[in-house]
Amino acid sequence: MKASNHALVTLLLCLLSWKAQAQWLTWPPSGQTTTTSANVLDSVPYRGDLQSVEMQLQRHAASIEVWVVNPLSGPVEVEVDTGQGRPIRRTIAAQTRNLLDKFDARGAVNAQLRAIPGPLAGRATPFDYGLPVPEKGLRIDQADGGKSSHDNPENLHALDFAAPMGTPVVAARDGLVMQIENQHADAAPGQRAIQGARPNFVRVLHTDGSMALYAHLQQGSVVVQPGQQVGKGELIGRVGNSGQSSAPHLHFVVQTNAGMRLISAHVQIATSQGSLRVAGE
Repeated sequence: MKASNHALVTLLLCLLSWKAQAQWLTWPPSGQTTTTSANVLDSVPYRGDLQSVEMQLQRHAASIEVWVVNPLSGPVEVEVDTGQGRPIRRTIAAQTRNLLDKFDARGAVNAQLRAIPGPLAGRATPFDYGLPVPEKGLRIDQADGGKSSHDNPENLHALDFAAPMGTPVVAARDGLVMQIENQHADAAPGQRAIQGARPNFVRVLHTDGSMALYAHLQQGSVVVQPGQQVGKGELIGRVGNSGQSSAPHLHFVVQTNAGMRLISAHVQIATSQGSLRVAGE
């Protein structure tokens, strides 16, 4: 009886001290971004107010079930490691709750979740993108491989379009709005960005599985909603100075999920003068 009680106390301590890690899909995207905590619950209701992928642990008889919720309007690839064997990797459909694993509740709980947006696309297909900002007065402050923030696979081929605050931002290609953030404050002119400040953005999923990211948008300017179809040239928001930004600009990049990692793609952008050419290309 004493041994049984001791085992019960040990399990209880494990459950109380354990933190389930859920991947928050922010910008810039990364497999190593901040995680959040979750509890082991007797029942977990489906919630429609989540902003990102979340792992939920639920007791079921003598087992603990591992569920993953994808509230985004597009698929995500997840990897769950419960320490019971090889990690489980799966593509989770938009706006679904999925049972990924079940294990004996008598052991210590130790599970981790990683999540990457988008389907396994491999590479973006060739497409003539439109300019996401007005052509008049067009200025690019940072292009391929820019040392400021374009020095990683996710943003290597990104373009930073410098433009006045409030400049219209339009979709460069038809697609489905997968995710937005619209509530973060803009830094005041001349004010250094606050460390850790998050940007407003729109993520649009294309038919080939690639995703366009429009980031640093003005607070409250996003006019599209997740799940909405947008057409090329349609207004989606306005240039802002949110997140890690030193001046108003649009960070535009097309990315694909290459297998639990995002990589950026070099894109062709059409203008009235022909394809956009950036110095150094």
